[in-house]
Amino acid sequence: MRALLKEILENPLAMMYAILVHVILAAVLFVSLEWTDLPTPAQPAVNIIKAVAVDESRVLAEVEKLKKAEAKKEKRETAKQNKLDKQASEAEAKRKREEKRLAKLRKERDAEKKRQKERQKERKAEEKRQKKQQEKRKAEEKRIAAEQVKKKKEVERLKTEQAVLEKKRIAEEKRLADAATKRRMLDEKRRRDVEATARRAEFAAEQQRMDSANQKRLSSLRGRYVADIKNKVERNWIRPASARSGSSCKVAVSQIPGGEVVNVTVTQCIGDDVFRRSVEAAVYKASPLPRPSDPALFERQILFSFKPEK
Repeated sequence: MRALLKEILENPLAMMYAILVHVILAAVLFVSLEWTDLPTPAQPAVNIIKAVAVDESRVLAEVEKLKKAEAKKEKRETAKQNKLDKQASEAEAKRKREEKRLAKLRKERDAEKKRQKERQKERKAEEKRQKKQQEKRKAEEKRIAAEQVKKKKEVERLKTEQAVLEKKRIAEEKRLADAATKRRMLDEKRRRDVEATARRAEFAAEQQRMDSANQKRLSSLRGRYVADIKNKVERNWIRPASARSGSSCKVAVSQIPGGEVVNVTVTQCIGDDVFRRSVEAAVYKASPLPRPSDPALFERQILFSFKPEK
């Protein structure tokens, strides 16, 4: 039904033809009812005409509805086309601007090429002029050099004769002096080697003795330093109710110069969580930690065993 109505709406002749058919059909039905011999109530004829009128109003309503839908569609299509036209216009304007920009760039490029050719031409002319000057200068230098060579050859011949004699004399003197110097250097080297060996042995022995003594001293001082830290932590430790005899922990303390504690790590605990936390709290409470008697013993990381006796 909708397809038929759409076809009627799109074709005005078809729509007029449909209305005309409905009118003729109604007239035929009315005449046939009037000419029949059978008694026919007046009411049915009225109903048929009314039905035809109703159908026509529905058709017209549907046609009007389709017209509105078509108008709405046409409006959307027109808006879409306008948008496409606008985009095409903008694209065309952009294309023209781009062509204008490219034309300008090409013009600038051609001008630059022309300038480069002129500069290249000038440069070649200058190079050619300089080349001629260099050739002229080289020819003059060659002539002067030839004269100087001729003079030098004579001077060199005389010098060579004298140099040969002087060289022989100097070589003999040098041979004698080198032999004497070599003997003296060998004797001096032997003496210095003996003295150096004795000094190294003496220094090594003394150094070993000092290192041993210093190591013992530092070991003793470090043990005292760690013990002082451990004792201060124990003094600040509050024994929890769950602590048992034999409880202990490994404590790693990170400190900065001055003894301030920045981190505490408690591991390998023989005891419960409460005991471990109490040890951590004691270390933080003991901050700043005692300083070593020798600043060289200070360490940022200190590891000790916490095993309270009480």
